[in-house]
Amino acid sequence: MDVSVAGEWSFAQTLRHLVMATDTWLRRAVLELDEPYHPIGQPNVEYALDGHDPAVFHETDPGWERVLQVRAERVAMVRDHLATVTTDDLQVPRRNPWAPAYPESTLSCLRTILEEEWEHLRFAQRDLDVIDART
Repeated sequence: MDVSVAGEWSFAQTLRHLVMATDTWLRRAVLELDEPYHPIGQPNVEYALDGHDPAVFHETDPGWERVLQVRAERVAMVRDHLATVTTDDLQVPRRNPWAPAYPESTLSCLRTILEEEWEHLRFAQRDLDVIDART
């Protein structure tokens, strides 16, 4: 879970990044929570460059069980939101967390979460194949 391939994130770090992505696009942009970020989130470079305080992500080694627990909570949160969102809700303009001058729709925010999930699944499977080939 903690093996890195070619300097990329480990599987645990990837799951932690997906926690942060959900917190950014669902909890921050769509739900507009004042404190959207979980401390185990794995920030990306853009977060630090955007003038945000990366100290919010203070759990640098949360342990595998905690990563799985928080990740499961975020997956359930997205699933629950998707089960209740209406067509009208999808059109509501939201503040883009990375570029506030360029609003996004709720639909666009949710698509970003799903794209993050898809892309990081691809990366994780690619890296797991490399790790498996080494053994």
